[in-house]
Amino acid sequence: MDNNSNLLMRRPNLDNLPDMQLLPYGYRIEVCDKKNTDQRDRLASLLEAAFEDASWTPEKAETALLFNEGVKQTFLIFDGDEIVATASVRLLPIEFPDSGYLHWVASSPEYKGKGLGYSATVAALNAFRDLGCKDTVLETQDHRLPAIQTYLKLGFAPEYIQPSHQARWDIILEQLRDYRRKAEGEKI
Repeated sequence: MDNNSNLLMRRPNLDNLPDMQLLPYGYRIEVCDKKNTDQRDRLASLLEAAFEDASWTPEKAETALLFNEGVKQTFLIFDGDEIVATASVRLLPIEFPDSGYLHWVASSPEYKGKGLGYSATVAALNAFRDLGCKDTVLETQDHRLPAIQTYLKLGFAPEYIQPSHQARWDIILEQLRDYRRKAEGEKI
């Protein structure tokens, strides 16, 4: 079984995009200034913390996001001066012609559950629409349940590109149903 391969999701169109959620007081969203080394350093720190991956250095942020020709914009959400969430707008015309590729969506672990990844993703979806993309794709992993739940809420659906993906998605969707049942039970 190919459990190490990423899973693909697609939002089949960019019509009827949700409104940008009102960010909490003191938060703002802006496009990363590629020349601002302080933003680059803080973006690398955010990605390192969010993905628990020490390979996110300022140099990797430059290579993967800021000066990557395919990455058109990187949205940053700030709480005051701290970068707390991000999402990038990437085009991969050979792999995904006419599609936007949602890239490196992340929220600071201390800010999980505030809807900031949702807001950064909505900003990216609007940018894809403005770029003339017909749809949007993303890759994710089985254990990223909160992110997958957000993507489903935003109209993304699983695509089965490997033989094992049907079974993997069945498990993920059941885990999400269990999570929602538990959350609803706790509200009572």
